Amino acid sequence: MKTWQKIGLLTLFVLILFGLRIYFIWRERHAAIVQPHPTVAERPLTQDEVVQPRKMYIDSLKSAQALNGKNVWIQSGYSLDYYPYAARRVNFKNRVGFLPGAQPLQIQDIITQKAPADLATRIPLGDKQVFAVFKLPNDDKDYAAAIGFIKGDDSTFFCDQIFYYDDPRQMYNFWGPQIWAAIDQHQAISGMNELQTAMALGVVQQSDSQDIGNRTVDYDAGGKKWSVTFQHDKATAIKQD
Repeated sequence: MKTWQKIGLLTLFVLILFGLRIYFIWRERHAAIVQPHPTVAERPLTQDEVVQPRKMYIDSLKSAQALNGKNVWIQSGYSLDYYPYAARRVNFKNRVGFLPGAQPLQIQDIITQKAPADLATRIPLGDKQVFAVFKLPNDDKDYAAAIGFIKGDDSTFFCDQIFYYDDPRQMYNFWGPQIWAAIDQHQAISGMNELQTAMALGVVQQSDSQDIGNRTVDYDAGGKKWSVTFQHDKATAIKQD
């Protein structure tokens, strides 16, 4: 290679290096500045939030049979209507009422029955409804409440929303005797939080805000109307119609 060719290649190499250096300097100066995200302190979980009610994920008649002979407790208070049950038939004409929150039940059987087309119920009618047959404490009679429905080849169950599978008095034993006495009497008292109040007065409710713990909530406890105002998740004003 001739001398002038060597000098030309060397010059080209230097120019390429210089150009690359200029490019990287330009890119560095024009790159977007990444601001570090401020550290947000995570809110510690409350004792109530630490408790995670057990789920059974019941999705068929076969899996619902696992409830036979079991004790369960009502989670969705005053939302589940129940009826007398005798001779393997649900007596739809004589509804007893609505099951309150934390009410213990002993499941006797799981059955299906077609409900009247005009039956007012929160569980869809489907082709047939699925009922849990149960006994109440200190009561020898049998009762039935819908826990799901069958439509064609499909079945839908609401057991995990309806029931606690463990005694809520044990799960929330840190609430104290005063709170549990109010829940057992299905009444709201000052200082209750929203979960405690819902267990006492039920889940059939309307509120003036989505800000849980800082709002006014109206409850329908089986026909009894309550209005409870919460501040910082404590009941501060209670009215009963």
